[in-house]
Amino acid sequence: MRSRGLVVLAGLGLAACGAEAPVSNPGSEGDRPSVIAGLFARKEASGAAGAPTRPELPAPLAQVALVGGDVVVRGPAGYCIDPTTVRQQAQRGFALIASCRILSGGKTGDPVPPVLTTVTAGPLADGADLPSPAALAASADAPLLGGETAADFVAAHVGAGGDSLLSGGDKRHWRAAFRQNGRLVGLALYAPKGSPLAGADGAAMLSEVRASIAAASARPGDEGAGQDADTGKRGGGLLGRLFNRQDLP
Repeated sequence: MRSRGLVVLAGLGLAACGAEAPVSNPGSEGDRPSVIAGLFARKEASGAAGAPTRPELPAPLAQVALVGGDVVVRGPAGYCIDPTTVRQQAQRGFALIASCRILSGGKTGDPVPPVLTTVTAGPLADGADLPSPAALAASADAPLLGGETAADFVAAHVGAGGDSLLSGGDKRHWRAAFRQNGRLVGLALYAPKGSPLAGADGAAMLSEVRASIAAASARPGDEGAGQDADTGKRGGGLLGRLFNRQDLP
């Protein structure tokens, strides 16, 4: 994951061309090279005669359905899903959102601020409360710098851990949790060192990600009613599993 983050940030220097649209559903990856391998190959290719052939990059996804379609992951404008990161289990799913332009090797997408957002969907017991900002920080084993609690959405700005996951990243990062169609969805946002998204702007970005997921996951007759979040502390259990780095590609 550290290598993937480094390459995504380095990918800002890739030239863009064309306007191909990302696909909406993941296919079988088989032995296709990962996005990391593809972007490294682009960086190393000299373009001279006899240079190694660049491996084909898997097309970024516009959206992907997790946990039986209860949670449909879609990024804000300019952001796509990396198909090589999608993980599907019966009661849990994972995907990573990054710049469409970088994931596609410059083939699609407008320039957007570099940021990695992980999305994990899991079960939520009936009537269960959302974790508090303090609980989200505790799940990261990091100090809480600030938090936001709104109807059915909680975010925490934490002061450590971002640079251990994302090479060249800011140690500060954001975590959030919300309900979607009876599922608990966890978000984690990682940005380059000094980026506004590692600071105060990260909360707004996570709100955009949540709004995109909610719109893509909406069902006929959904009222979108939210519930107040719990203000108590939670640490392990499902919350810990939502942000378990062992599950990251």
